[in-house]
Amino acid sequence: MLHITVTAKKPVDPEKDGLGRPYVGYEHGMSQDEMYEANHGEWSIGIRGQKERYALFSFGRTVIQAVEIDSLERTTIYSGNPEEKRDDRYTIHGKILSKGHPVFEKYVGHPSPVSAARNPVRYFDDPQFDGEVGKPCRCGCGEMTNRGDFVPGHDQKAIHERIARIGTVAEFLDWMDVVRPASLHT
Repeated sequence: MLHITVTAKKPVDPEKDGLGRPYVGYEHGMSQDEMYEANHGEWSIGIRGQKERYALFSFGRTVIQAVEIDSLERTTIYSGNPEEKRDDRYTIHGKILSKGHPVFEKYVGHPSPVSAARNPVRYFDDPQFDGEVGKPCRCGCGEMTNRGDFVPGHDQKAIHERIARIGTVAEFLDWMDVVRPASLHT
């Protein structure tokens, strides 16, 4: 799982914030939607995090929110100097979990499952959810995956099955060039 520690609520400049937010962080009394909007973006997430299915957000060593990750979107951050553009940040898009969901029940309102560290982004494994709470592999095989959209190797299986629907690889390329022409600017 992905675990993110958030700060106390503080104002930010919407002009410099990649999501145009007026504030980030947490304060007591915020709704789940307010917490999500304030904290789902601009995190330095590594390769492992891009395969995780759930994100937990903690404040003051207590988990305050759980999110099922739908996708991660690269966020470009400007420090005010156009030469200091950073593309290594991501925004988490997903569904806020609520009472009744096993991840919410196990973590939200409970102590953080990771030790305190300087880096707010951490990862941890939870064997309770390996194979138990998954989503169907996008290739259509019926197997369940807990990380990413595909069981390992099944992304290639899905691609080759789609190519076979068109015919040969050459026929697929010809079809793709008509349906989705390459940009003239690349």
